[in-house]
Amino acid sequence: MPAKTDVIDYALRYIFRYPKTKKELIIQLRKKKYTESEIEKALRYLKKKWYLNDKQFAKDYVDFHCVRRGKPIIWAKQKLYEKWVEKEIINEVIEKKIDEINKWIGKKIKKEIQQYKEKWLDGLQILEKLTRKWYTYNQIIKVVDS
Repeated sequence: MPAKTDVIDYALRYIFRYPKTKKELIIQLRKKKYTESEIEKALRYLKKKWYLNDKQFAKDYVDFHCVRRGKPIIWAKQKLYEKWVEKEIINEVIEKKIDEINKWIGKKIKKEIQQYKEKWLDGLQILEKLTRKWYTYNQIIKVVDS
């Protein structure tokens, strides 16, 4: 079993490689055979120092994937659920950024439509390909209409 003093060091190394949610960290610490009291001690310390914050994790995730990369909202929600972020946090974060997200998703859809047109695909084929990429019918139609 690892030494008691190194649970916080291990947790810090683990979350600084790539940001993690609270649940992901707990699972990893349990895999390393730390006791529940050691895990609680590490969680309290990390939360106090703002190193572990699921709401900030969700904001950064949505900002990077939906706003900057134009990924569909439903895709981001699914990925955040897989990382054990609470449903309320996900909905709150997306609600605050919805206008910005829709703007970037619109740009991404336009770009993809152009790429498909260059490949000589017709409208129905383009619509089919975009819906397979998790874009909603309403998002696609909004872009086509504008």
